[in-house]
Amino acid sequence: MSPEKIKEMIQAEIPDSKVEFSGADCTSTITVVSAAFEGKSPIQRHRMVNDIFKAQFTSGELHALSIKAQTP
Repeated sequence: MSPEKIKEMIQAEIPDSKVEFSGADCTSTITVVSAAFEGKSPIQRHRMVNDIFKAQFTSGELHALSIKAQTP
């Protein structure tokens, strides 16, 4: 799955988010910054992002995501 598609899917579900990628291929990290994460624990933030990709994880299209979910 392309970084552009991942970014598009995150921004569709978390509209005010800023999404950045660092690293390459299997060592890449996605940083998602959003006010929607306010008051949420780190695990809740990760679940918010991971839940967007449930179908892709199930089908094997996406294996794993390394996520940093932060507030502005």
